[in-house]
Amino acid sequence: MLLSRQQKELILQILRKEKRSLFSNNKGPLLDKTIEDFAQMLRNEKINDPDEKY
Repeated sequence: MLLSRQQKELILQILRKEKRSLFSNNKGPLLDKTIEDFAQMLRNEKINDPDEKY
């Protein structure tokens, strides 16, 4: 595992904040796709983690 779940959640929060930023130069389809990918990755990990408490 390259990144922990907490690290991925932090990255996702930062990416979402960047998307909302008024003066961001990084808005566009690549940022949207990256946010979608990180969100899906985290959802998959939560579903597939046998130790996850619901």
